Amino acid sequence: MDTAAAIAVLEISAKTTDREARESSEPIFGGYANGRGEIMLFGRDLVYRVNFKNQTLQERPQLNAGAQQRYDAADLGEDFEYGNKTFRRLSGEQIVEICTSGPFRLTSKY
Repeated sequence: MDTAAAIAVLEISAKTTDREARESSEPIFGGYANGRGEIMLFGRDLVYRVNFKNQTLQERPQLNAGAQQRYDAADLGEDFEYGNKTFRRLSGEQIVEICTSGPFRLTSKY
C-alpha cells in the first residue's frame, strides 16, 4: 500500500483487561465496500471492518496482491472487480465521513 498521507484518522476505543477504556487513533489510507455493503478501512498495518449499528471495528486480513492491484487501479469512488465479485473503492469524502461518525470500539479478531 502506498504510504502517502492519511485520508482521515479513525478514533478507536478498546477495553483493557482491567475494564478501563483505552483510546487510540489510527490513520486511514483507503477503503472499500463489498457487494453486501460491508465497509473495510485500511490502516497502516491493519484492515478494519466497520459495523455502524454497533459502532464497532473488527480486524480483517489485508487484501491479497491481486485484489490490491485491482483496488489500486480503480479511481476513487469507482467499482473494481476481483474474482467474480464487485467492490467499490471509497472516495476520500466517504472515508472522512465514516471516520468522523464517532469513536468506534475494537472487537475481537475475525
